Amino acid sequence: MFARNIYNGCVNAYTAKSAIMTIEEFARKIGVSSATVSRAIHGKGRINPQTRQMVLQRMEELGFTPNLHAQNLAHRRSRTIGLEYLGRTEVLSDMFLIALARGIQRVLTQHGYNLLLNPVGVAHERESLLRRWAHSRAVDGAIVVGDPDVSVEWLQKLVTQKTFCVVIVHHPPPPLPNVGCVTLDLSRGIAQVAELLCSLGHCRVGYIGSIEPDPVLPMLRQQIEARGGCIPSELVVYAGRTPDEGARAGRVLVDRHPRPTAVFVRTDVLAIGAMQAIRQAGLRVPDDISVVAHDDVPFAQFTDPPLTTVRVDYEQLGKSAVEMLLAMLQRREPVELHQTVYTSLVQRATVAPPLHHKTIST
Repeated sequence: MFARNIYNGCVNAYTAKSAIMTIEEFARKIGVSSATVSRAIHGKGRINPQTRQMVLQRMEELGFTPNLHAQNLAHRRSRTIGLEYLGRTEVLSDMFLIALARGIQRVLTQHGYNLLLNPVGVAHERESLLRRWAHSRAVDGAIVVGDPDVSVEWLQKLVTQKTFCVVIVHHPPPPLPNVGCVTLDLSRGIAQVAELLCSLGHCRVGYIGSIEPDPVLPMLRQQIEARGGCIPSELVVYAGRTPDEGARAGRVLVDRHPRPTAVFVRTDVLAIGAMQAIRQAGLRVPDDISVVAHDDVPFAQFTDPPLTTVRVDYEQLGKSAVEMLLAMLQRREPVELHQTVYTSLVQRATVAPPLHHKTIST
């Protein structure tokens, strides 16, 4: 009984600048119930938004910090979500993944959860680490980003450990227990790219890819061919992930005869290098070669000229994944286990009609 009382005291402990106070004492101090304080901290349950804001503000003013570790022990929860990427690159070298992680972290924080991210290691090492996190209950659930998809066999091993999981993929896996899915549908943005380029008169388009297999190339090729253009095989170059690799691929394309009048680049990061290669060849973007990229990471609007690119809504992608996972964890019914986030084209200043088309038009 004595040990239980000590443990319960730890569960309800809140620290102030120079003192320790129970949740009940803190609640009385600000004039609300302890249940209201708990709901405000964890961001769940029925609570007026203004009341929650008041509680959080008073905690900040008075210097109170919830003893979440002790509370989590009491409920056998970590209030931590694991984020894992199963591709062939390290997270810190991919601007798309960094932006996505930032969006997921922002939404988790609003719900009182922490993010656990492994930024290094090859794919199979990260897969193994996530299973260990789940087995040791270091995480309550996981968000897994496929490249572009996730192995069903691996997912089955993960969820047998009673771990709830949401995958972010291009193609939804077959239904599995405890697995939700957010599909990133690229088709809308890619169709808009094809429509823009072909409407301006670009008939011969180059392509700089990142990895193989690449789901975007056949999608874009089909859309451009349907509009009378083409992406010839000799104008397809696979680069990698970095600006240097984008520059090397760009040099390959500008040396082709005839060279493309427009180039689609699979990521904004690669596009930076490709545009540098075009300039170093004495050519201009977009006057001599138009450039369209994909992702719309934060720096895309600050390139010279500002980059036309397909936007991925990282905030919505992260929000959909987090809210689906939390609904599964909290056993809220019904839970929608499949949602779709669409891309869209952002037109800036790296696309113009090809020179021969301008001459004909004038």
